[in-house]
Amino acid sequence: MGGKTLNDLRKELTSIQNKAKTVSIRFEELRKEAESFKITVLTHQLEERRGSLARSRGFRSIARDGNSLGASVGLVASGFILAGIITKDKLTALNAALSSFDGVVKGFGETSWAVCLGRNLAIVPRGNITAEGLWVTWKSLKAALVELEREASSGGQLGSLDDIITKLQKSRELVRLEVSAVKPITIWTKVESNQSHSS
Repeated sequence: MGGKTLNDLRKELTSIQNKAKTVSIRFEELRKEAESFKITVLTHQLEERRGSLARSRGFRSIARDGNSLGASVGLVASGFILAGIITKDKLTALNAALSSFDGVVKGFGETSWAVCLGRNLAIVPRGNITAEGLWVTWKSLKAALVELEREASSGGQLGSLDDIITKLQKSRELVRLEVSAVKPITIWTKVESNQSHSS
């Protein structure tokens, strides 16, 4: 053994065991982070979808109401000027103004949101839900997602997207919505052009 004493071998074995424990602990930390990340990604995707729908609704609202358009343009202009004064950077000022405009547009399109917990998660304005599927409020779903993220951070295994949806369906945080009638989901509203031709 090259002159190694029993004590030397014990030290080496202890060192190997300590390294193995460190690797095991780090692996467990990474596993927990990966499980939590699933909820982060899912929440982000739903937020992006909700934001996109709110933006579309906001643009339709502005198109119908000239006062809203004037207020939005005014806000962009004032945001551009203010950011330009503060930063003295035109690009930063423009980005700040556009961000403000986007926020205003989304604000016009905000409403009560509903989420369908089916094989494919769907988020729509609460007034547009259909009779099919399990519908819950967006607010309660966010609370349920927070609970799942805590579970993952504590070492729970969430599994696949289907497994996550199943867990969400059983959550006590959910506020279920009753559907009285089937309503169509309208994403785009056609602008009637008959008025321009009737004169």
